Amino acid sequence: MKKSYFYKTKIFTLFSFLLFIFLIGSSFSSLNNLDNKDKKLFVVVIDAGHGGNDVGNECSDLTRFKQEKDIVLPVALQLGGYLENLLKNVKVVYTRKSDRYMSLEDRTKIANDSSADLFISLHANHHPIKSIHGCQVHIHNHDIKLSKIFAQKLMYQLSERANRKVLKIQTTDSRGHNLFVLQNTKMPAVLVELGFMSNGSEEVYLNSEYGQTILASAVFRAVRDYREVVE
Repeated sequence: MKKSYFYKTKIFTLFSFLLFIFLIGSSFSSLNNLDNKDKKLFVVVIDAGHGGNDVGNECSDLTRFKQEKDIVLPVALQLGGYLENLLKNVKVVYTRKSDRYMSLEDRTKIANDSSADLFISLHANHHPIKSIHGCQVHIHNHDIKLSKIFAQKLMYQLSERANRKVLKIQTTDSRGHNLFVLQNTKMPAVLVELGFMSNGSEEVYLNSEYGQTILASAVFRAVRDYREVVE
C-alpha cells in the first residue's frame, strides 16, 4: 500500500509540474500574440515628388537621363519595399506609385488622413552653378524636434551609407520660404533632395540603379534608427 501510494503521489506530482509548464508556456504565448496584435503600426508616408505633367527639374539629355519625377519614383518604391519587408509593424502609404499628377494639397491630405508617424518627400535638386552637388534635407523649422531628429539621422545615413556629400539642414528661415508639404503636414516631416541633376556626375548617379538603391537604403536606415528613438 505504501509503495503504491508513493508511486501515485510521484505520478501526480510529475503531472502537476508538466501541467504548470504547459500553462505558463500558453500564457506567455498568448501574451506575445496579444502584444503583437495590439502594437501600434508605425505609419510612414512616402511622397515621390512631382508626377504626370509636372516633370520637376528637367534632365540635361532626354536620350540618356530621366526627369526628376522619374528619378524619385523608383527610390520611393524601393524605400517602401525595404520598410515593409525588413521592419515589423510598419505600414507604408504612398502619395503616388505611378507617373501621375498629385497636387500638394492631395499629398498633405493623404499624409494627415493616414495619421502618419513620419512623412518623407523625395526630390532631386537643380542649381545654375553646375559644380554644386550633394544631398540636402529640408524641415519646416527647428522647433519641430522630431523632424529635426529624423533629419539628422537622415543626414548621417546619406553620408555614411550612401557616401554622399550632405549640405546643412534647411529650414523656412534659411531657404527664405515655406514648403507646402512640410508646413501643412501634422506629423514629423522632411523633404529630401537626393542630389543635383545639374551636376554632371551626380546626374549619372541619380539615374543609375545602383545610386537609387543606395539612396533608398540610406533613407530606410534613417527611418529604422529614428523609430528606435521615438518608440
